[in-house]
Amino acid sequence: MRKLLFILMTLTVTNFSYASFPVTASNAEILNTIASEDTEEDETSLLEAILMGVLVVSILGFASYFLIKAWWRAWRDEVKWVRILTYVTLGIVSLMLLLGGICSIVKGGCVYNMQ
Repeated sequence: MRKLLFILMTLTVTNFSYASFPVTASNAEILNTIASEDTEEDETSLLEAILMGVLVVSILGFASYFLIKAWWRAWRDEVKWVRILTYVTLGIVSLMLLLGGICSIVKGGCVYNMQ
């Protein structure tokens, strides 16, 4: 309780300290000079973009491999919560696919327009 009260007091003091002084002058000139100084373009090259994509895909691939491996091992060992969660997930995914298919078949979609 003491820690919660201390956190609330700290947040209150922080908010008051930001609003406790008036802003009288316009800082448009300072902002314009700061904005004009940054003319350097920081675009990534094609090689960097490809390398970042390969890195992200490889990290996600390794993570999904170990996750699927652990999930399959728990499925074979008949862990109850894994089986329940698998059935719930498959049910939600199949329901979403079914509703998406129905909404794509209907002429106006599944959105009701109140005009």
